[in-house]
Amino acid sequence: MIGYILTGLLLIFAIRKFYKHRAVFKQLSKKEWLQFGVSFLTAWAGAVFIIIGGSNITDKIEITWLKSLLEIGVILIGLALAGIIMSKFVPKKIKAFYLEN
Repeated sequence: MIGYILTGLLLIFAIRKFYKHRAVFKQLSKKEWLQFGVSFLTAWAGAVFIIIGGSNITDKIEITWLKSLLEIGVILIGLALAGIIMSKFVPKKIKAFYLEN
């Protein structure tokens, strides 16, 4: 139930931010849209690969607190990898969108 509420709030804030900056997305060429889509999907796939792979490794650990700590670490590493991929390959117009508050 909490997951549905958090997902709804995330969608509301994301839609609000995209609508507020819709002029940025209207200026993108097809090449920039393609570059944005490919970089987003690559970042997402890389993060999922790291998180699922780390989950399989942490399942073998018997110590509960160490397992929880490693799971959090693996999630942070996956998100950091996604951030690195996005910062390297996203077009400059969209980088400005992400860096704004």
